[in-house]
Amino acid sequence: MTIAWTVLKIAVVLAAGAWLTMRGIPWVFVRAGRLLGFPMKFGPTTAKRVARFKQIRRGYWAFVAITTLLVLSLFLELLVNHKPLAIRFEGRVAFPAFKEWLGKALFFVPISSFCKKEDFGQAGRSEVDYRAFARACREPDAALAEARKAFEAERAEFVQNDPPPPADAPEARKKRWQDRFDRKFAKKARELEAVERDTEAFRAGRAWIIQTLYPHGPEETRLEFDEPAPNKPSIRLGIPLGTDMSGRDVFVQLVYGFRIALAFALIVALAGTAVGVVVGGVQGYYSGWVDIVTQRVEEIWSSIPFLYVIMIVAAMTTPTFLLLVALMLVLRSWLGITYYVRGEFYREKAKDYVHAAIGTGVSDWKVMILHMLPNSMVPVVTFTPFAIVGYIGVLVSLDYLNFGLPPPSWGVLLRQGLENVKFHPHLIVIPSVTLAATLYLIVLVGEAVREAFDPKVFSRLR
Repeated sequence: MTIAWTVLKIAVVLAAGAWLTMRGIPWVFVRAGRLLGFPMKFGPTTAKRVARFKQIRRGYWAFVAITTLLVLSLFLELLVNHKPLAIRFEGRVAFPAFKEWLGKALFFVPISSFCKKEDFGQAGRSEVDYRAFARACREPDAALAEARKAFEAERAEFVQNDPPPPADAPEARKKRWQDRFDRKFAKKARELEAVERDTEAFRAGRAWIIQTLYPHGPEETRLEFDEPAPNKPSIRLGIPLGTDMSGRDVFVQLVYGFRIALAFALIVALAGTAVGVVVGGVQGYYSGWVDIVTQRVEEIWSSIPFLYVIMIVAAMTTPTFLLLVALMLVLRSWLGITYYVRGEFYREKAKDYVHAAIGTGVSDWKVMILHMLPNSMVPVVTFTPFAIVGYIGVLVSLDYLNFGLPPPSWGVLLRQGLENVKFHPHLIVIPSVTLAATLYLIVLVGEAVREAFDPKVFSRLR
């Protein structure tokens, strides 16, 4: 029954993600564009290309799969997190997972998801032990019995290591021993009394918790098993893909690593393409000395050794996501596409519609953006998916070499797997299969886009 319920919840989440990807987000995007005054309609040629892309089934369904997973990854804090969606104790309600997701979405606004133990029926001022809270909600008496057992065991250990004085001992000696005993256990006795008092709230149903679909977080270490980490995959133990060398859940590392890798590749590819299109367009349109100077600058710039720069930066500071994005954008991602856009602009500049636009007094930038750029987008659209594949590989490689990001990371998992390939092969097999499947889906999308945007298909005489 538990497995069936879990499968049903996963199916519902995937269906919701697919609907949000194919219907919800496009509807919001179109509505927002229309409110801003844009027509939000494809031209005849673009509409034919989109229709042809949908006819290429392998590429289309790969696109649906990868975009659905990407959209779902944007809500990972609400799906895969050790922090619960909601927690209540004696009238106090908090939403830690939602606050954490909101804090990452609005990174420029300080939003705390911290819940103090003493506010939710636990001793101390650190963060709530949500797993213990959930166990107390399910079995309040068991949690109380465990607390009493721990208290009694600690008292017994103290008495064994420091036995009380005999009956005929001096009163001063008895008093000193009793003072030591009271100092050590007075606070713990009060904590046990608080647990007994709070247990009534759990028994009466005045405390509850709603956990996420997979209640484990990327920074959580799972050391509750009999065997030391890393642990092999086990559905019975609740670790379907096992744990890594530090006890972190491999499944959690994979899904969070997917979001980081794909977000990194998309940002670098789109930003680099935008810069490359502008630079290549300027080269192709103005040509002459502008083209010659920028070409020489590109040649010099492309000779900068990217890996050495990353090694120097990693030696001085811990690389962050934004720092790696900036380095990739500045040093590499904009260079490749400039050559293709430059060639396209050279070709389009010689055509009659460009001369007609220039002759009617249209400004250079309008000629480039409104007239030439739409007819020069085929290489841009074609190469972007393959650029995304390359940038995922770059990030995984940097993480593998320990010059990239800390966990959760696919590269870190691969490095751990290679170091333990004999005794713990799941650490190398699982991330390798995940990486290969992701890249394969993106390559299928890239091939379908290349075929759909092939200009020969729509320019052939019939």
